[in-house]
Amino acid sequence: MTKVNETKQKILDSANTLFASFGYDGTSVRDIAKEAGVNLAAINYHFKNKENLYCEVFNINCEKIETGLRNVVNDNMSTSDFAVQVYKHFIENGNSLLNTFKIMLTGNVKIPDCHLHEDPECFGPPGGDILLAIITKEVGEDIPLDGRFWAMNMIFSHVTHMAIIMNTSIIKEKVQGMKHMTEAFKERNISFHCTAVLDFLRNSPLNQWDSTAFPE
Repeated sequence: MTKVNETKQKILDSANTLFASFGYDGTSVRDIAKEAGVNLAAINYHFKNKENLYCEVFNINCEKIETGLRNVVNDNMSTSDFAVQVYKHFIENGNSLLNTFKIMLTGNVKIPDCHLHEDPECFGPPGGDILLAIITKEVGEDIPLDGRFWAMNMIFSHVTHMAIIMNTSIIKEKVQGMKHMTEAFKERNISFHCTAVLDFLRNSPLNQWDSTAFPE
């Protein structure tokens, strides 16, 4: 790694830690520079401003999640199989997951235009395209993309919510010894949820989905 890249990585690592700990508003560029052991000019050189740095940190966290999920998928997985593996991956990488959401949950950032994406088919959770492809393989392309995208969001949201809750210290302590909160029960419930969502998708009238939501 070159000196320039090493400096940039230090800034990103420090920003990731501070944004997760203190939020966007609670972290200044000066704080990040001090944590990284660099001067303010280095942050300006690499990122121009705090907004760009925030977006870069967010994108890197999403890319890490995406890479992790690509490592657990295989060609023979059903929707339920993949959803369970996503849950396991999120539990095993709990700190990273929580930090990503801590960074995400801020409402005071003016996102620069260069970080906005206009393609609706590319907008979704990291790894969502993998789940969408598996769902499509199971239910077929006759069901409009609007419906398949809905199913992907319902399943991904459920799994992510469970993983976030189960990675918090207080919940870990409270569920100790509860049979219905064992890993086997949670994985069973994820499978049930997937089955229910896909059954609804298969049995619903096709005309309830908006075929114009995702223009070809």
